[in-house]
Amino acid sequence: MIITIGSNKGGTGKTTTATNISIALALRKKDVCLVDADFQRSSSRWHQDRQEAKLVPSIALVEKYDNVSSTLEELNKKFDYVIVDVAGRNSREMITAMSVSDILLSPHQASQLDLDTIQELQQQITRVKDLNPRLSCYILHTMASTNPTVKTNERKEFQDYLNEFPALSLLNSCLYYRKIYRDVMPFGKSVIESNNSIAAAEVLDLIGEVLQK
Repeated sequence: MIITIGSNKGGTGKTTTATNISIALALRKKDVCLVDADFQRSSSRWHQDRQEAKLVPSIALVEKYDNVSSTLEELNKKFDYVIVDVAGRNSREMITAMSVSDILLSPHQASQLDLDTIQELQQQITRVKDLNPRLSCYILHTMASTNPTVKTNERKEFQDYLNEFPALSLLNSCLYYRKIYRDVMPFGKSVIESNNSIAAAEVLDLIGEVLQK
């Protein structure tokens, strides 16, 4: 299965999502390949830190840019899951990855700058689905507020906005704005490997909902 983590806005937590999903699946004894298709190489640096720390489980990493479709199809024959981390923009990597993916998981904050890119994303999906009708597309609410006086209204406004875009489904799962997500990255870790059970549960809920198991 190929899962692309992508959106048209930077700073939404794509690499954080991709790395945490990769480890969650590896902990389920799945063979996972993380593909870094972003020239910033954040996933690659995270993977190098993990290798140097000799952490288990280990996952494979491949760097690939420009047209990534054929590479992803080949990797899909060898691994249970191929997780693709693309740049936060309308890139060749994102479009070609979507053309062969089973799932597009698109992280967004509930901010107007993020939401302004949703219409462009729906247009991209409409075109890509002409080539790849099996593609399922989900919006993941990331960096959500943990403030009880804010998060209910924030979530409702997000849902109301996305109702206008039928090509996109908002996941019930949500990754909240927690310091632990940043803290584990320099060590090549996932929050599942931390002592923060709340953040770990968020990632496991996400995996369960997206894979429906």
